[in-house]
Amino acid sequence: MLSERLYSKRFAFWEVCPDIAEIKLFLKAPEIEEDHPVNQAIREILPLLDDNPGIAGGYKLYNTEDLSLDTGSQIRGYMKGASYLALFTCTAGKLFSELTGRYNKEGNYLEAFVADAIGSLTVENAMNTIQAHLEAKMKEEGLNISNRYSPGYCNWPLIGQAALFGYMRDIPVDVSLTESCLMLPIKSVSGIIGVGTHIKKKAYACKICKNKNCTYRKLIQ
Repeated sequence: MLSERLYSKRFAFWEVCPDIAEIKLFLKAPEIEEDHPVNQAIREILPLLDDNPGIAGGYKLYNTEDLSLDTGSQIRGYMKGASYLALFTCTAGKLFSELTGRYNKEGNYLEAFVADAIGSLTVENAMNTIQAHLEAKMKEEGLNISNRYSPGYCNWPLIGQAALFGYMRDIPVDVSLTESCLMLPIKSVSGIIGVGTHIKKKAYACKICKNKNCTYRKLIQ
């Protein structure tokens, strides 16, 4: 019996804020000049996010036999050896959607693009922290964890969100699904992490993935 099966955390923006170098790398503009408009946009936007109250995430652990999730053959292979699955959700909150919407309405499309990128990095940083917590707790139990996998990636159909969210009602994170299984707030992630004695953390298989716009592809390439 695992000592911890439900965990959640709220974050201040400074705890998970991407630094400027990280943002420029994500935007594929690491060497731009200091007075470049992208740098100016980053400097303008970051202070607007200091009081973001909506950054939160968590996970819930289940025995694998207690779940019915059709993740597809690729992710099933990655979960081989898992005795438990940690189902997770994490969000950067509504502020990013509100900010990008305002910039787009004003015709400030560069600022909207940069704010969107910061939102993607913020939710990934928050989820990295939650995954690290899970890994540390499982290590105390003599267990390993896999990488994390989400509906819409690694050939797991996006419609899989519906079944996934059915198991996560106890996680106190304000994320909902649209009828088309998109998450609200938009800058949110969800998925599974395998846990077990023999589970392995394998590198993401970007070369065989069909999703050319994957956040993970952008982060690791």
